[in-house]
Amino acid sequence: MALDVSYLLSDPDFCAAFDVERQTETVDDMGRAQLACEVLPWRGVVQPATPRELERLPEGDRDRETITVYSREPLRGGQRPEGTAADVILWQGQRYEVASVEPWPGYVRALATLLPEAASE
Repeated sequence: MALDVSYLLSDPDFCAAFDVERQTETVDDMGRAQLACEVLPWRGVVQPATPRELERLPEGDRDRETITVYSREPLRGGQRPEGTAADVILWQGQRYEVASVEPWPGYVRALATLLPEAASE
């Protein structure tokens, strides 16, 4: 029997507010693709990634600052074959791109890596 702790993701003692940039693609009247970036308010638990979680990332992403985000609302990782852009999490003045998402009953767990342009600022 699994222990359901997803209710903690609504508890203000554990979760925090942050924003998520989500790109959507639409087709205009001329048949051209248009990208729009929408900033969405989000809530969840944000914490540093553990060494065990970092093992799931590609080699090039392992040396970048990584966070783990637990959220009731699904986050999106990039899907290259479908052309879907990954969500970008705006947390404490930094921009983190969602690298992987794992669905769990009642919530998702996502790993997000610091974007290179944010690291140089």
